[in-house]
Amino acid sequence: MTPKQFQTFLERSQALHAAIEDTVADLAPYPGKRFAIAQQSGLLSIEHGVAAHALVAASFAAPGITLLRTQFETLVRGIWLMYAATDSWIDKLSAPLTADAAESGKDAPMLAKMLTALDNCPTTPRALLEQLTAYHDLTRKALNSYAHGGIHPLARSTRGYPLQLCRDVLRNANALCALAAQLCVIASGRPPAMDAIRAMHRDFLDVLPVIETPEKNPPPGHS
Repeated sequence: MTPKQFQTFLERSQALHAAIEDTVADLAPYPGKRFAIAQQSGLLSIEHGVAAHALVAASFAAPGITLLRTQFETLVRGIWLMYAATDSWIDKLSAPLTADAAESGKDAPMLAKMLTALDNCPTTPRALLEQLTAYHDLTRKALNSYAHGGIHPLARSTRGYPLQLCRDVLRNANALCALAAQLCVIASGRPPAMDAIRAMHRDFLDVLPVIETPEKNPPPGHS
């Protein structure tokens, strides 16, 4: 990949991010704490993805790639909140930030347990869960290495980051942003807004991995 091709990729990614921002900007969450906190987690995941692009584009590849782990876990957190979290966890994680609230929420399930809970939840969209699981299986070891200062960032710090690698990493970040936008639409309770997400998958194929188009899922009911 040439520097010019990489620059074109970055510009097209910025256009994708702008399209995502336009789509989610006016999406109020469906009434209820579950929908509000799930949507907020989706927005936070998008923020991490945009920040990863900015860091890699500014030649801070290691911290940029490290952010993908946070971007992914925040996305999974939002989907878990949408479909699988108990009402008790919704209340705990929706509370204003105080010392007591932080203590109450410190034992919230981590990534593996959230994925298991989503797998066991009958309302979880299967295609979405398959995408999350595939991404986790593919990137877990490398992203853990970046998060903990392991061999991947240490080796790359001396050998450098090929543009092709940077592009592939940021394509994954783009995919997570698109999935987070999908979550925001689901949490809004406005299924027609998913048309914009489907359009993104068509219009930005050059900066997205090939993934399945979003399912037509209204907000799930919870007892």
